[in-house]
Amino acid sequence: MKSLYCILFVISVMAMVSCSSPEAPEYLGFRDFSIQNVSMDSALLHTQLAFYNPNTFNMELKRGDVSVFLDDQLANHYVLDSTINIPKKDTFYVPMNLRVSPKLLINSALKMLMNGNKIKVKLLGSVRAKRNGVSFNVPVNYEVMQEIR
Repeated sequence: MKSLYCILFVISVMAMVSCSSPEAPEYLGFRDFSIQNVSMDSALLHTQLAFYNPNTFNMELKRGDVSVFLDDQLANHYVLDSTINIPKKDTFYVPMNLRVSPKLLINSALKMLMNGNKIKVKLLGSVRAKRNGVSFNVPVNYEVMQEIR
């Protein structure tokens, strides 16, 4: 009877550990930043957001719903609706095409020049991830001073 309790205890501990909440990915910044299709109405920013997955398991990014702020001004709302594989203990990239107003772009560029080529970037929202067939929401709340070369 004691062995049955020991087995049940070990199974319970393993289940709790394996079902623990995943850690949110660490935001590393962006790369390959470019401005495309500038017009009087809008400008298209293209970049890849870099993240590090601190978890010991692979995941899939299924959907992202994030507001992007530049210098505390809402640049735009970004929705990602494609699957991105997230390797365990490794860096992964999320492509982003963001349409912004030219006025915001010019204001941010001026502030960036005064701040030594740095701009305050904030990402706020959530992403839907999947692990072993189970989907879950992960909150996104990153705020950094990003250097742009």
